Amino acid sequence: MGLSPGAGIPSARSTEKTRAVLYVVHNRVSLRTLRRVHRLLAGDGRLSFAATLAPDRFGRGCEAEADRWGLPLVPFEAAAAEPWDLALFGNHGGAHLFTRAAARVFVPHGVGAGKLALGQDFTYGPDFVLRSGKPIYTAMFEASEEGRQRAEDITPRLAGRIRVVGDLETDEFLAVLARRATARAVLGVAPEDFLVLLSATWGDAGMLAWHGPALLRSARRLPGDVRVVLKPHPHNWGPRGRPRPPLARALAAAPETVCLVPPWQSWMGAYAAADLAVYDFGSLALRFALRPRPMVAVPAGPGAVTPGSPVDALRAMTPELTEPSLPRALELASAAGVPPDLADLAPRFVSHPGQAAHRTRGALYELLDLAAPGPREGEEREIRERALEGSG
Repeated sequence: MGLSPGAGIPSARSTEKTRAVLYVVHNRVSLRTLRRVHRLLAGDGRLSFAATLAPDRFGRGCEAEADRWGLPLVPFEAAAAEPWDLALFGNHGGAHLFTRAAARVFVPHGVGAGKLALGQDFTYGPDFVLRSGKPIYTAMFEASEEGRQRAEDITPRLAGRIRVVGDLETDEFLAVLARRATARAVLGVAPEDFLVLLSATWGDAGMLAWHGPALLRSARRLPGDVRVVLKPHPHNWGPRGRPRPPLARALAAAPETVCLVPPWQSWMGAYAAADLAVYDFGSLALRFALRPRPMVAVPAGPGAVTPGSPVDALRAMTPELTEPSLPRALELASAAGVPPDLADLAPRFVSHPGQAAHRTRGALYELLDLAAPGPREGEEREIRERALEGSG
């Protein structure tokens, strides 16, 4: 149930029996990331929970989704003033204001930290993770050992604060991959069809800004057994669920046969079902690379990708589509095949596959200074089934 501004705030200070946990939500993507974390803690009577909406340029429109979460929704300024035992952030912005939180934890909403912003790595750049030269977060969760090392190379003051826990979303996707035939059937893709995935991030350097209408228009020239599914980043939609201009222009040019994955639907089914990915530099392309399939990159603007990141490595090993043509992408994919080094890429962006729930829960309870309860009976099965249900 949401609380209106000025309404009473749940007592945030821990008592002898409880610890107070706050989820700081910036946008839909961070909300879904934090909900995954919440599932690992929910049901523990020693914990109380609340959420708050942080100021964010993409935050409008997620109020209703946050309210459906069912947690008390505390006004941001009031939440920042409260002494939480644990405050969790799914995106940067405002964490330094929570000075009374005993622990501030960053939970990334992607893997392979590869995007640059303001000339720095968006996940680990000093302007994003330091305040007055000191780390903002008590701990930052990271999916891979290489990611931890890269974070400490980028910002040495993060040494000792990076916790490698694996990736909850990747573990869910691995369960969907095991049921690929089901994912194709849900999308209406026949066994003989060839499915092309357009994996598009957001921003001026992304696929939709790069000749998006021409690329979608070219789907009309594909053979009849080739299907196309477009998965845009949720930031490509406005607060009322309307496509922002780059996506709107691309959709206007696309034939009706192109399948669109809307922001409220899981990406996993489309990524498991596809036979080829045409991508830019979003981290979801790395998840597609978990299975040996051909991939083709579209150009990325200078300064868009962190050098040496897994996304950068993926782009280096796949052919680049220099013209906005899906028939040409098929030609490139057919000539190049599966990148021979693709199998070596996965350990670079996700360590401890299948163990993220256990490792994340352990790290959270350590920060809460509580003994972690044993996993509930059937919990891992529930996680797999939830991923499969949401894959379509």
